[in-house]
Amino acid sequence: MSCYNAICGLPEGNHTPAEEEAFQKLDTTFKAALISILGDNIVDSYLSFNNCKDMWDALERKFGVSDAGSELYVMKQFYDYKMVEDRPIVEQAHEIQSLAKELEHFTCVLPDKFVAGGIIAKLPPSWRHFATSLKHKRQEFSVTNLIGTLDVEEKARAKDTRARDTEGGSSANFVQKNNSQSHKPKNKNRFDGKLKFDGKYKPSQSINFKRKSDKKEGVCHVCGDPEHWAPSCPKCFDKRQHGKGGKTANVVIADTEMKEARSQGLPPC
Repeated sequence: MSCYNAICGLPEGNHTPAEEEAFQKLDTTFKAALISILGDNIVDSYLSFNNCKDMWDALERKFGVSDAGSELYVMKQFYDYKMVEDRPIVEQAHEIQSLAKELEHFTCVLPDKFVAGGIIAKLPPSWRHFATSLKHKRQEFSVTNLIGTLDVEEKARAKDTRARDTEGGSSANFVQKNNSQSHKPKNKNRFDGKLKFDGKYKPSQSINFKRKSDKKEGVCHVCGDPEHWAPSCPKCFDKRQHGKGGKTANVVIADTEMKEARSQGLPPC
């Protein structure tokens, strides 16, 4: 707006009315610009100033020390920065480098090898062995070279992770496929959508169970009757009864004869 020189005030010496009018116009424009950007909670405190120089000096005294506060804030961010596992390492290293570059604007220039050492010290736990190997190297690292080394290492780790995931996924799919085929029925459509048996699935082998019949096959060996076997034949029954009765009669007769012979004093036959 070509009015920044108004903060220096009206130059000393004699001025023509035209010069005073031009400066007054410049001063009013600068005051209006300052008031337009002030917050509502503080604007009333600066409306009473007659010229922009006094207003600018008051704002400088109150808010001009913010540069020192910003410098300390950036320093604290640099010291407290901690790298995490779930973010790219190179991206976080660039953030640390940006904090160091920001400190340069406050005339706080950090040596390049100091910033590189800070990045190595802030690596997450999974990078501990890699950080140790860098510390054992007897050479100075610049921030640019260090970030390049981290980029190569990070890409190699990502490649190894993808290879392990691919191998693990292939093995899991192979096992799952074998298990699914071993338990898979030959008839895929044995059940319809309502979980009803469709009648198409049949066992590969059928087993016929014969009902035991009470009727015995064959004929009687005694009489030739097919209705019964020899143990149940009536003729055998009659013979057994007749033979049993004869033997009993013979035993009775023999006992009677022996008793009579003993009574007569005769020797037994």
